[in-house]
Amino acid sequence: MNSSNFQAFDNLNTEVIILDGNNFSLLWMNEAAKAALWTHDSSKLSGKKISSLLDKKTRDQIDQILLKSKKKSGSVTRRDFVVVYQSGNSRTIDLTITFSEKKNLVFIEAVNIDNLNKIIDSTRNFSTQKIAAGLARTLAHEVKNPLSGIKGSAQILKSKYEDDFSKKFLKIIEEETDRLNEIVTKILTPAKKPTFEYFNLHESLQRVLALSSAESQENIMIERDYDPSIPEIYGDKNLFIQALINITQNAIHACTNFAKEPCLQIQTKISYRQPINGTVHKTLAEIIVRDNGPGVSSEIKDQIFFPMISSKENGSGIGLSISQDIIRIHGGAISFDRKDNQTIFSILIPISRKNIDGVQSA
Repeated sequence: MNSSNFQAFDNLNTEVIILDGNNFSLLWMNEAAKAALWTHDSSKLSGKKISSLLDKKTRDQIDQILLKSKKKSGSVTRRDFVVVYQSGNSRTIDLTITFSEKKNLVFIEAVNIDNLNKIIDSTRNFSTQKIAAGLARTLAHEVKNPLSGIKGSAQILKSKYEDDFSKKFLKIIEEETDRLNEIVTKILTPAKKPTFEYFNLHESLQRVLALSSAESQENIMIERDYDPSIPEIYGDKNLFIQALINITQNAIHACTNFAKEPCLQIQTKISYRQPINGTVHKTLAEIIVRDNGPGVSSEIKDQIFFPMISSKENGSGIGLSISQDIIRIHGGAISFDRKDNQTIFSILIPISRKNIDGVQSA
């Protein structure tokens, strides 16, 4: 049967795999199935059994379901089915295997439970953080006017009391008022209207490392792992650089002040089928920033992107919030994790088919 008959399945987020009904060999799979690590290159598996990708236990389970489906000429569904690959990687899916006696084909449908959870989490986080950001801006507006009054009063007192003791503490009041005013201004100042154009992601990353002074520090190791297949990104280059600087500077500060051998890792790669604010995007550019610092305190890990939340002793908690706003302007998302004694920040930016087909690769 011509594979063009199956092309309609390529628009689905559900993974679809079609097998020959006689020997269960692979005939076709959609893009979602390829991206979900059933295989990186389906052409190598054409005519072979899909179970060759799986470990023995999972392979035996799949074979049993295939035989059962064919015997009853119908569908067999397994909820929360754990698939383990030969590589040792695993994931949980809702699996349905259907045998079509008329067409002598087997249809495998898989829905990634992990992706469903990510969709729910991304929607919940977006709503919560949007509410928190709005509340912070309301509070900042209320704080700004009293700050002017405090500073004005301190200046009046400073002209009246000229002894060193009074001057010392009035100066502190002025300086701290200015610092708070600067923080409030950053919260209230709307981001400038972005100027979108195509730009080279890796050139921007090199600029980020230069501006964040990463390369000038002799005691920090910088590791780069760039994927040259990533097309140019459509967005505001300057805003994007600012977002990455905030993240990179945090990473540099964390590892240089904590680790005996501080290490900063910058990686880019293509990701597939990742949800952003409840929508699964087919193809995305992913920027990963790793550091071997102490990580984010468990007390604030759920609020790390909220304004005024910081793990630094003298931090304002504005940088990551601004970075998140900029990434969202580009239709993307930012998240963090802690694995193998590394703090990992991940930025996802959707890539359209136009980007992939028509833009020169970085």
